[in-house]
Amino acid sequence: MFAVTTRPQLAARAVVKTQRAHRRASVAVRAENDVSKAVEEANSEWKDADAASKQPTMRVDAIDPADGSIAEAAPLGNDNSMLDSVMLAFKDSRAVETINGRAAMIGWTAALYVELTSNTSFMHQLFNERTFTLADGITRTSTYPAAGFFLVPACVILTLASSLAPALKKSSPNGLDEAPEAFGPFRAEAEMTNGRGAMIGLVALPIVEKIMGGSALF
Repeated sequence: MFAVTTRPQLAARAVVKTQRAHRRASVAVRAENDVSKAVEEANSEWKDADAASKQPTMRVDAIDPADGSIAEAAPLGNDNSMLDSVMLAFKDSRAVETINGRAAMIGWTAALYVELTSNTSFMHQLFNERTFTLADGITRTSTYPAAGFFLVPACVILTLASSLAPALKKSSPNGLDEAPEAFGPFRAEAEMTNGRGAMIGLVALPIVEKIMGGSALF
C-alpha cells in the first residue's frame, strides 16, 4: 500500500522539477537575449556619438553681453577644411606615393636631359667641385651646390602644390587618395608604375655612375 501511494507523489515531483528546469532555462535565455540587446543598443549609441563627435562643429559669432554687438565674428566656413585637404598628402599612403612618383618622374626626366645634352653626371648636376692650390702649395678641393641642387626643392614644391590643387578645390576624383579618371594611355596604374620606376632610377643612377668612375651614364 505504501509503495502504491508513493509512486504518484514521485511522478508529481518529477513533473514539478521538469517544469522548474524549463522555467529556469527560459528565464536564462530571456536574460541572455536582454543582455545581447542591451549591448547592441549601447554599441549603436556609442557609434552614433563617435560619428557626431567627428563632424565639424559650427562656430557662431561671439556676442558682447554688454551691448549685444558682435565681439568676434565666426568664420564663413569650416576653417579646418583646407588643412584637412593639405594633410591628406601626408596621411594617405596612395597620395604620398603618387606625389613622390610625380616629383621623381620630373627629376628623372630633367637629369636624363642634362646628361644627354651636356654629358654631365647626376652628382655633378647637384654639386660642383673646384680644386685650387694655395700659396704654400697645398691643394684643396671645395664642393658647393650647383643649379640642380636648388631645382630639387623647387620641383618638389611645385609638384606638391599642383597635386593638392584638385583636393583643395574639392574635385572628385582628386587623383591622390582617389584614382583619377583614365584619359587614353594616361591611366592611374601607368602613373604609379612610372613613378616607382623613376624613384628607383634616381637612386640607382648616382650609384651606377659612382661605380663607373663618376662619368655620365648616358
